[in-house]
Amino acid sequence: MIANPERMFVFRLARELGMTVSRLLREADSREIAEWMAFFSIENQEREKKSKPSPKALSAKMRAALAGFDNSGDKKGR
Repeated sequence: MIANPERMFVFRLARELGMTVSRLLREADSREIAEWMAFFSIENQEREKKSKPSPKALSAKMRAALAGFDNSGDKKGR
């Protein structure tokens, strides 16, 4: 089953909707299942965007982390 991602998706969707796989396949046509796949894909992309820091924020964090070190790697003030 792992080798068949579409089948895995059908099981996940059935679980999400509180249905058995056979009921889902009886009640939803291939177009609706494809739309669910697209919906979850977009939802995952949006979630990933929110969890990743922007390049600007990452750069600011790196500058702040490196601000306490001189070129030799020793902390300033030692």
